[in-house]
Amino acid sequence: MTKRVIREGKKVKPATVTAALVRSAITIAKKVGAKALFVFGDVPIKFDMLRGKERNFKIVLVSANPETVVAGNHIFGNALQLPGTPLSRFGQITVSVIMAVSGKVIKPKDRIVFLTGGQGQEALDAIAVIDVGQEFSLLASPEMLDFTNDVDHTVFDQVIRIAIGIANEGREGHPVGTTLVLGDTREVLKHVEQMIINPFKGHSEESRQILNPGVQETIKELAQIDGAFIIRENGVVETAGVYISAQMVPAALPQGLGARHYSAAAITAATNAIAITVSQSTGDIYIFKGGQVLTCIEKNPGK
Repeated sequence: MTKRVIREGKKVKPATVTAALVRSAITIAKKVGAKALFVFGDVPIKFDMLRGKERNFKIVLVSANPETVVAGNHIFGNALQLPGTPLSRFGQITVSVIMAVSGKVIKPKDRIVFLTGGQGQEALDAIAVIDVGQEFSLLASPEMLDFTNDVDHTVFDQVIRIAIGIANEGREGHPVGTTLVLGDTREVLKHVEQMIINPFKGHSEESRQILNPGVQETIKELAQIDGAFIIRENGVVETAGVYISAQMVPAALPQGLGARHYSAAAITAATNAIAITVSQSTGDIYIFKGGQVLTCIEKNPGK
């Protein structure tokens, strides 16, 4: 009896997969008229593959590693700092698009190609073609085109990173929900009531600056108490533990949202502020502007 020999196919090396996807993404970006090619940079990748003069679209490197972001800005002129907390592939896309629009890297009606992979993986593994105005329809609406004009986009990006950290890490092993209201502070303060002694009162503006790592940790700690954070457009934290008293205006909000989300919608309907909520029950993050949900960043299911 002849012995059957089963030969297994050779495993394709991660570097080979990444190189093939990079070539394909560049070709696709050219064919579909993309304004930008976003590349997830937290996998081993040779930047030389992305260089080249024969392209009419931007390369935008996205990474959770600050050193990679610096390199991306130096080489390509565009790079985005993702949160250190792992994101799903769609989470990467959502956060990157919101940050890119707020930083004027792309416009709300642009088409982009996104080359992504799992954090901690050895290779890129997916290509997505995205019409920003269709996937994130509110961003392309006339009233939302300049949704971060009234706030520093660096501050906005940092608030998003803090919210994602709260959603994924919680505090002391327990899930935490909160609301962060950013911008138009003078008007916002007319629609809130202080529920606790303001923990930020009496401190210098420098010591209340949200770009300060110490302040970021303080916010994560204080997120355990009830109430919202009020943050100026320049990143100075005005107060925490406030009750939003603004009344909800008629608007179509997704089903299943609770009081925290309705108050966030209400304050953004009454003012020009942006509100970011973290759901304690699901860990999902909602961004509100003009009384509407701009987008939802779903919690990484792996967390």
